[in-house]
Amino acid sequence: MTERIYITGSGGIVGRHALRALAELAPQAEMIRNTADLTSLSAAAAAVKEAGPLDLVIHLAAMVSVAEVKADPARAYAVNAGGTMNLLAALAGSSARLLLCSSSHVYSSQYAPICETADTKPVSLYGQSKLMAEHAARDICAASGRSLCIARLFSIHDPEQTGSYLRPSLERRFAGVDPEEEFELYGAEGLRDFLTAEEAARYLVRLALSDAEGVVNVASGRPVTVAGFAQSLSPFPLKIKPLGESTNLVADVSRLQELLGECND
Repeated sequence: MTERIYITGSGGIVGRHALRALAELAPQAEMIRNTADLTSLSAAAAAVKEAGPLDLVIHLAAMVSVAEVKADPARAYAVNAGGTMNLLAALAGSSARLLLCSSSHVYSSQYAPICETADTKPVSLYGQSKLMAEHAARDICAASGRSLCIARLFSIHDPEQTGSYLRPSLERRFAGVDPEEEFELYGAEGLRDFLTAEEAARYLVRLALSDAEGVVNVASGRPVTVAGFAQSLSPFPLKIKPLGESTNLVADVSRLQELLGECND
């Protein structure tokens, strides 16, 4: 029988790449894109009912931008946590497996690579809203016997990103900076774990199509300084002047490798 896959957040950067990955990795599957406002329980329930029987749900929809979350924390919780709860309420009676896309922001800065069993101590409202979504998904799925995989996505970048994300913010600055001047960069010495949005989406889809359960870090496992990342995008050598406190968010990807094979395969 044809597997029926329901995907939320398909209009976002990761979602668009996920649709392409699904078309390649599950060509026989029927994909149903969520168009409902998940902050409305009635809208979510109506959309899921209209979709019909489902085998897999890939939940990517979230308010992601840290700047947006700071500006409107109530809506961030409504989208990130409330949207997850509404989706699961709408799925009551369905046995569809769920992949929930979470975030590395549920962790705090650590010097060593972060494994899935590390303490979750979000330092941002965004991280707190994503952790709340995780807790709700665990409890609801456990009560209903639903298979759940929580994919904690680390840093991503994409040429089509806009707004306050790191890559477009840097690229806007490159366009107006004098190459001979110092380039001030907050957190320049901090370590991050970058994947392209395309790579990240492919991992998410492969996890969703597998029988993986529990938490899985989705990242490269390769530490890169924020300064190094900036230099990799710059069209000219940067004279970086570090500012502010540096923090580290680098993944231990042992579990990802165990489940899917070597990273960046």
